[in-house]
Amino acid sequence: MAASMNVTLRNNRLDQITAFAGAGAKLRVYTAAYAAVLYESTCAATLAAAAAGGVLTFNAVANATATGAGVAAIARLLKADGTTVVLEGLTVGTSGTNIVITNTTIAVNDTVTTSSATIAEGNP
Repeated sequence: MAASMNVTLRNNRLDQITAFAGAGAKLRVYTAAYAAVLYESTCAATLAAAAAGGVLTFNAVANATATGAGVAAIARLLKADGTTVVLEGLTVGTSGTNIVITNTTIAVNDTVTTSSATIAEGNP
């Protein structure tokens, strides 16, 4: 039988992501396998409200202007310094992913809008 965590524990673990990310965290989006950076967005001053039900839902993520071209696939959450990785391996797509954007095919200078961003701390 797989181990499972109480929802309060899962929420506390997720809230530590918000605390560690700090103000002005960055969301950097790449093509598959981190091959190329497509764009970087700035998250709200407070990354997210308190986690609920084992899910951390980001506050607003600013629109970004793409600096690269390709198909968005994976993302990293970084501290405001742009170098300290908080979390990586976030999925990117138009639905059913951690980071939801309007279109995954991105060209240089496209405006990219993040419609939602969530991280789930689930049980197997």
